[in-house]
Order: sequence, then C-alpha cells, then structure tokens
Amino acid sequence: MKHSLIDTYEKLLKQSFLIPALVTQAANKNISFLENLNLWLLNTEEVMRRHHISKCSELAGLRSKIIAVSYAKEAKVSKRKRLLSVATSIIYDAQATVLSILEPMENQLEEARAAIRQLLGVAYQAEMINPNTDFNAIVQTLWATFSSHEQLKGAVASILVLVNKSDALRILAEEIDMSILKN
Repeated sequence: MKHSLIDTYEKLLKQSFLIPALVTQAANKNISFLENLNLWLLNTEEVMRRHHISKCSELAGLRSKIIAVSYAKEAKVSKRKRLLSVATSIIYDAQATVLSILEPMENQLEEARAAIRQLLGVAYQAEMINPNTDFNAIVQTLWATFSSHEQLKGAVASILVLVNKSDALRILAEEIDMSILKN
C-alpha cells in the first residue's frame, strides 16, 4: 500500500521548521545544540526511513561526520570546538536534503489539488452536490461519481498517479466550498 504523501510531507515539513531554531542555537553557542541537532537528524532520518525515502542514508552520513570528529586526534583545537564546527556546517546539507524531498512532494500535492479543483468546478456547474447531505457522504459520493463518470475518470486516474486514494479524498474534502452550493 502506498504511504500517504500528505502525512509524509507534513512530518518532514514539521522537521524542516525546526531548522531555524537549531541555527539559532548554534549561533548562540547553546550547550544543547549538539544534542538537539543529533536528535533532529535521528528523528528526521526515522521519518524518512518509515516512509521508505532512501535519502535517509544522507542524514545518517551527516551524523557520521559528527561522530568522526570524536575519533579524530588534533591537539590544536578542542574536540568540542571541532564537533560544533562540523555540526554547524552540516545543518545546510541536512536542510537541503529535506528540501529536496519536500519540493517534489509539494509539486505532486499541488498538481493533485489543481486536478481536484477542476473536477469540483464540473461538479458545481452540474450541481452534483446536494448541500443537505452529510459532508462525508458528499465527499464519498463525489469521488464515486468522478471515478465512474466516463469523461471524468481519466482525471481521477491522473490524480491517483500523484497521490493515494485517501490523500485524494482528503484534498477533495479540503477543497469543497459549501458556500457556493445552492440549497
């Protein structure tokens, strides 16, 4: 079964929103920065792993750079300063990795959303929606109608290439504008 693109996107987006705080911690030389960065890397890596995103290995590689400093022998610079230097330098690479995953997801979701809006335009025009029906029933009925309608099922198929059915239904529910329906 295909993972929910929306769920994956939202989890990774949440992780990406934590990056500014990490940068601020690094800039302020916060003593918990290293621990927080490592935790962020582990958590983000886990989200990617759970959703079968191969770039989780890139984050593991970045974590290994921090670990490698622990084993290096350089007498001139303290181990803590080297750790902070390496950790700070990998933040950009880590966020770039997450962003490289998020951007295509955003594009897929927006493409699916646009296609669903087009289907809804047809539904509004053809008065396919009974505003006196339960909202969940409206969503299910519309999807069934779109899926079986000879001229609309191609659009449904293209949406299902982009997202799974539960994501499509979720987007459909988000996009329905009950205020334009006629009673």
